[in-house]
Amino acid sequence: MISVAEAQQLIREHTTNGSTISLDLFEAYGYAAAADIPSPIDFPSFKQSAMDGYAFRLGDWNGTDPLFVERELQAGDQQQIDSIHPGEAIRIFTGSKVPDEADTVVMQEHVERTGNKIRITNMDLIRGSHIRPIASQTKQGDPILKKGDRITAGVAGFIAGLGIARVDVYRKPSCIILTTGKELVKPGNSLHEGQVYESNSFALAFGLQQLHLGASEIMWTDDTKEETDLAIQQALEKADVLLITGGVSVGEYDFVSEALETNGVQKRFHKVKQKPGKPLYFGTKGDKTIFGLPGNPGSVLTCFYEYVVPCLRMKMGCTQADLLSISLPSLNEINKKAGLIHFLKGKLKPDGVEVLDHQESYKMNAFAEADCLIVVDEDVTHVSQGELVTVHLLNP
Repeated sequence: MISVAEAQQLIREHTTNGSTISLDLFEAYGYAAAADIPSPIDFPSFKQSAMDGYAFRLGDWNGTDPLFVERELQAGDQQQIDSIHPGEAIRIFTGSKVPDEADTVVMQEHVERTGNKIRITNMDLIRGSHIRPIASQTKQGDPILKKGDRITAGVAGFIAGLGIARVDVYRKPSCIILTTGKELVKPGNSLHEGQVYESNSFALAFGLQQLHLGASEIMWTDDTKEETDLAIQQALEKADVLLITGGVSVGEYDFVSEALETNGVQKRFHKVKQKPGKPLYFGTKGDKTIFGLPGNPGSVLTCFYEYVVPCLRMKMGCTQADLLSISLPSLNEINKKAGLIHFLKGKLKPDGVEVLDHQESYKMNAFAEADCLIVVDEDVTHVSQGELVTVHLLNP
């Protein structure tokens, strides 16, 4: 049995980025950039009005006389106004190109207009008011996206505004979920004696969706050596990442470890000094990655967030792989035995983090409420109320 740190390091050592592909920006949400991207243009590429109003030369205005308005510029207007006459203002709109000779825009709310004359009522104007300078957002050649950055809504809006329509990204891995257990019944069916509803595939599938991935297939197998062997063989033919739930412990009907070995998977570790999820398995076959997750649903989701999420992020080329970690005061007293790291389901509060009830690995009511995991190191046996604890946020 190895430590959590050792398990994390082994996953890092045996996880590589996927291949790269070029995608239309509309298809690239959730992918990670495969290369740095510089800005192809200055933005704005011209002096741009930030308001609906009037453009003029502030130095030509004596502060009292009206200005005459005979011309206007709409946003996107192609006409060129090279000069402004003394005492003239140009009617202008948000996003319009400001004439080169104009140096100030007064917003329309700060003028009184009569016919083709305006009288400015704002005496606090300064040169440059309400004008966006050339390249005030981005200069041509500036780095706008770094290798490993995720394509989010904000990123898409940013780079589309710079004229970028395609991006090179890391391909997302295909994932298959394989659920084992003779006692499991799909929700919606009737239970017989000794049976329980299967929930792990739902939790994992939704967890993958948080990463902008999906399960390409969800498979089921009975607890027999032959069926487990065959299911793993079929899954490995199609998946980059195989997530198996159940069957990785040491019971008489736990065949996953043996079946993985039969199918040529190299075990990197099996069993970690943690609670929940001690039987966790990690292996590889070529560039394929296999996780054997415990059967208890609380253990499955804990191991998914702490180990599978960082691995998938690395495969996707993301710079930030691990869950975001912060320190917060514990709102509860925590007591545990030494020897294992504990991952406790928690709830963020304005004044700290609350340890939720129902931490047992077979229970899921805590996970239904949790938005974080509280990490209590293996050598710690007591945490006082108000003491800082490490918190991993469940928002991958």
